[in-house]
Amino acid sequence: MKKEEIEHLLGDHGTPCVSIIVPAHHISVDRRTDPRTLFNAAVVAKEMLIKNYRGATFLADVNKKIDDAVEQEDYIHTVNGIGIYVSPSVSQTVQFSIPVKEKVIIGHSFDSRDLLCELDSLHEYLVLAMSRKYIRLYKGTGAHLEEIKDGAFPFIYEETFEYSRPSLASSFGENTLKGGEIDKSELVEIRMQEFIRHADAACAKYLTGSLPLIISGDAKALSDYMEVTKHSGKVTGKVPGSYFDAGKQLAQLACQVFEDKKQENKKQLIARAREFVGKRLIAEGMEEVQRAALDGLGLNLLVEKDFVHTAQALKGGFEISDEGNAADLIIRSVMAKQGEVTFMEPGSLKEFNGIALMLRYNDR
Repeated sequence: MKKEEIEHLLGDHGTPCVSIIVPAHHISVDRRTDPRTLFNAAVVAKEMLIKNYRGATFLADVNKKIDDAVEQEDYIHTVNGIGIYVSPSVSQTVQFSIPVKEKVIIGHSFDSRDLLCELDSLHEYLVLAMSRKYIRLYKGTGAHLEEIKDGAFPFIYEETFEYSRPSLASSFGENTLKGGEIDKSELVEIRMQEFIRHADAACAKYLTGSLPLIISGDAKALSDYMEVTKHSGKVTGKVPGSYFDAGKQLAQLACQVFEDKKQENKKQLIARAREFVGKRLIAEGMEEVQRAALDGLGLNLLVEKDFVHTAQALKGGFEISDEGNAADLIIRSVMAKQGEVTFMEPGSLKEFNGIALMLRYNDR
């Protein structure tokens, strides 16, 4: 799923916007239940549409879009969830890489929580993978890596020198020093650092904006890189080991670096929210948060990913709403007024009744 497609769904408004989200399974035995789960969710959605829009000219078309999406779903390549988003002008299926729960939401815009979480998971980054023979550069988006092969990368180390009195040379396959005798192993280490230094310099044109860098290699390579790099401020994390023939594994480990940092940032946000309580700069619970958000006071909204307002119903295991998701309306209001939204783990905001809004100032 491309970021542009998710952003298009988040920006779409219409009547009605139908969001059908169900979990999916990796294991083939468990995957057998996915078609029935999605079918049942589609039945719930169509019942809600008939109840609320009976006689509407668009009803038959929207129902057909739902049926077509269910029929055409590829259950073999699903990851963690399936989303069907349908309106009179839109029909889009999303394969979620994040865990999701069953829900059917009908409103004037698509349910945004899972879309925003998926968008957050599609972080872009670079991975510099180092070994004694190669240095490769990858462009990462979420859990997908694509190797950059543009003439500058990959770097290949060719150890063609003869061990004698070293002299200055112009490539990694020749001697790189001149002077007196030097131990061969020491010379190899010096040349390896120069190899890494050149690769680091070549990274400059790719490390634009705030794009983070993850470095991978053995302990010596990681240490050497941090000694010679001019991009230390870009290094977000390290993945020890060599994964040149295991791109998927490297991508998963790189994603885990981001996930660990996100979890640490969330802990810090909760600690900050507690400080805001003492300063009377926080709204807690649905009613307070909604009022403050509509007044444009929101600095940072913290909301449990699976937060369900009591006004929303649960039917047959599905979270359902035919008036739009109340929490979703708050999310959109905060974002429209340039506030930030952070989705927290279930239960982590229990002390704030599942939702809290840090305020720019207190006018209450």
